[in-house]
Amino acid sequence: MRVPLIYRDRPTFGFDLGTRTAKIMQLKAGGSHHKILGYGYADFDEDAITEGIIVDPKLIAHQLRPLIDKIPHGRLTASRVATALPVAKLFTRVIQLPNMKPEDLGAAVRLEAEQYIPVPLADLYIDHEIVEAGPEQSEVLMVAAPRAVVDSYMKLFDILKLEVRLIESSLAAATRAVVATAHMDKPTLVADIGSGSIDLTVYDKVLRLTDTVAMGGDTLTMQLVKDLAVTREQANEIKFKFGVGPSGLQPKIVASLGVPLKKMCDEMKRVIKFYQDRGAGKRKIELIIVSGGSASMPGFVEYMASQMNVPLVVADPWKDLEFGRLPGISEADAPMYTTAIGLARWETHR
Repeated sequence: MRVPLIYRDRPTFGFDLGTRTAKIMQLKAGGSHHKILGYGYADFDEDAITEGIIVDPKLIAHQLRPLIDKIPHGRLTASRVATALPVAKLFTRVIQLPNMKPEDLGAAVRLEAEQYIPVPLADLYIDHEIVEAGPEQSEVLMVAAPRAVVDSYMKLFDILKLEVRLIESSLAAATRAVVATAHMDKPTLVADIGSGSIDLTVYDKVLRLTDTVAMGGDTLTMQLVKDLAVTREQANEIKFKFGVGPSGLQPKIVASLGVPLKKMCDEMKRVIKFYQDRGAGKRKIELIIVSGGSASMPGFVEYMASQMNVPLVVADPWKDLEFGRLPGISEADAPMYTTAIGLARWETHR
């Protein structure tokens, strides 16, 4: 069985399975805007996923079935899904290969995979796509995913009676959502801050470099729990109500979050340096776009921009989406849908 990691068909809805929260979104393309047909999220037991593998698909299916059957906002009109795998479990690389017949390209990609991937090819699904064709050689996006991870996702969607039409990296989906509204024409670092990890990519016409940092929004929450002696719920409220912006609590919050925020910046600087030292043409990173729930913390953008010395903005994947009669979304919840939006619009993105 060939499971496509890069695949095009329609219609679908985006299904983003995070570490403990699933987000879904269906869009309908129309003119310069996309209409939202339905969206919503639901939590599930985080212990049901281990090392990227869904170890208890029946439990997750049971907990998410109500979300599929009665989406909180709007309605679903499709039973086919575009979904994403955690980027930390994937091997993604842009390689240069001589122009050749399509039937020979797959074999060439597998030979390259043997050199770069420290996992037996028999344990992987491998796919590829030409991202830029030249007169003599082309740039090819190679994506490889562990069969154990992919198969566990397929089992979950089989239980949910949903047909999988796309499997890609969560970072590719998040970047698509960002690119669609940011009109990026310069080398850009995209940082998708999840609850347990930060996915980093350099986007320069195509995905040039990807990396994952083992920290995220939960790192900030638990640091506040430790330093301020509050509960996790209280820490989350402090994080999103006050953040590192001006408030009576600012000195204590900054003192607490200073170390993990500096580490975030250091990891971004490391990826930027790696790309600029070794990337194609050594083009300078001119913009940083951040997404994810923590990006909406008050004062976050200003604080990070001051540390990075590179213009930094928060992604706005909702910019060209129309709610129609559906209720709008809160400022706090909006960032969590970035990947789901990217998945929902993969069939219309060019």
